[in-house]
Amino acid sequence: MKKLAAVILIIGILVMLSPLAGKLYMQWQENKLMDEWYNSVDATTAEALATSEANPEEAYEQLQDAFSADADNNAEEGASPNTTNPSDGNVQATAGAAAKPSSKSQNVLGIITIDKIKIKYPVVEGVKSSNLSRAIGHIPGTASLGQPGNCALAGHRNYTFGRYFNRLDEVNVGDIISITTKKAELRYKVYEKLVVKPDDISVLKGSKDDTVLTLITCTPIYVATHRLILHARLVDKIMLEP
Repeated sequence: MKKLAAVILIIGILVMLSPLAGKLYMQWQENKLMDEWYNSVDATTAEALATSEANPEEAYEQLQDAFSADADNNAEEGASPNTTNPSDGNVQATAGAAAKPSSKSQNVLGIITIDKIKIKYPVVEGVKSSNLSRAIGHIPGTASLGQPGNCALAGHRNYTFGRYFNRLDEVNVGDIISITTKKAELRYKVYEKLVVKPDDISVLKGSKDDTVLTLITCTPIYVATHRLILHARLVDKIMLEP
């Protein structure tokens, strides 16, 4: 009986530690991507991919597939909201969060930082599930970071894969979103916040006379019936020395 009790205790401890292990693994993956990008000479390949003649509407469909799959996973796991640590803005992962993304190399375009909600993540090219499981994804066919037009980025808003855009609803008009690329420090100011249906592709529209950043995520959390959208306009661009 003592051996059985010890085994049950060990299993219980492992179950409790698995969300923490998953969270630490995801943080390691994110930091690895950022370190590789910081230590690389340039981002020419990634930028070439980002400025390719991809169809943004087709890419947006991939995004919907990724979001839908995530909502289904949450439903299957019976996910429920967890406690946010106000000291660092991190959200603790639920049980089953140790699902590991592909280790395949990703093309990092830059680093997005939103001080208000304490996030700092790599931005990669593409919005497939494999992209969004490790970073914020740039929707192919939309404008490149810091370039005229509408640059659209998407991120998960759930607890399975970590923090990402979980707290994006706390960002409001007037708040600043910063992005660092190999060439410049970009500062965008939010000018619009709205909720739309998943098939509303009008959020991707833009003008070459304006430099806009669009952030896209699911809402409500777990249900993902709609999309939370933030539109921000470039207000400052500091070129970096080569």
